[in-house]
Amino acid sequence: MAEPKLLSTEEIAKHNTAKDLWIVVDGQVWDMTEFAPEHPGGIGLILKYAGHDASQSYHEVHSPSLLPQTLTASKLMGTLDTSTISDSWSKPPPQQNPKVQLQNERPPLSTIISTHDFEAVAEKTLAPKAWAFYSSAATDLVTHKANSSFFDRIWFKPRVLRNVRVRDTRSKIMGQDVSMPVFVSPAALARLVHPDGEKAIARGVQNTGIIQC
Repeated sequence: MAEPKLLSTEEIAKHNTAKDLWIVVDGQVWDMTEFAPEHPGGIGLILKYAGHDASQSYHEVHSPSLLPQTLTASKLMGTLDTSTISDSWSKPPPQQNPKVQLQNERPPLSTIISTHDFEAVAEKTLAPKAWAFYSSAATDLVTHKANSSFFDRIWFKPRVLRNVRVRDTRSKIMGQDVSMPVFVSPAALARLVHPDGEKAIARGVQNTGIIQC
C-alpha cells in the first residue's frame, strides 16, 4: 500500500469553497465536497473549517471512527505536513455567537427546581450550535408544538394546607418503579453538552433512579 501523500497547509488552504472543500481531522486530509451538502448539521459548519483543521470541532460531536466509516478511501487526500503549520493557519475561525454565560457561571444544581429551569439555564450556557440542536425539532415543529399543548391540558387538583414535611416523588412508568415521574428521552449528539456524552446521562439516571428510554 502506497504511503499517504504529505500535504502542506498552503495546499490544503486552497480547497476552501463549497465546490472544493477539504478539512483536516487528526492529521488526515479529507475531501468533503460531495458529503458536505448532505451533512445532518448543514454545510455551513463544515465550510467554516474549509482548508483548515476541524479536529476540535469534530471531536465535540463525533467519534474518531465516523469519518473513515462514512467516506470512501478515495476521499482521503493525504496527511498533514505538520512542519508547514503556521499560527495564522491553525487559528480557529471566529465565533459568530459567543456564549451568553460561561461554563462556570451555571447556577448550583440545588437552585434548579423544575424542568423549565433546566431549559432556561441550558439556553444561557450551551454553545450556540448545541442549543440550536436541542431546542429545535423536525421541519415545521408541528409535533413539537402538539406535545407542548397536550401537556398544557393536564391540570393538578390544588391541595392547600397539607403537611409537606415528608415528600415522596416515587412513581411508576409503564410498570417500572422510578424515583420521580420524569424520564430521559432518546436524543443524539450528547457530546455537544459534555465530553462524556451518553455515558454521563447513563451515570446520572442510574444514580437517581430515573428511566432513560
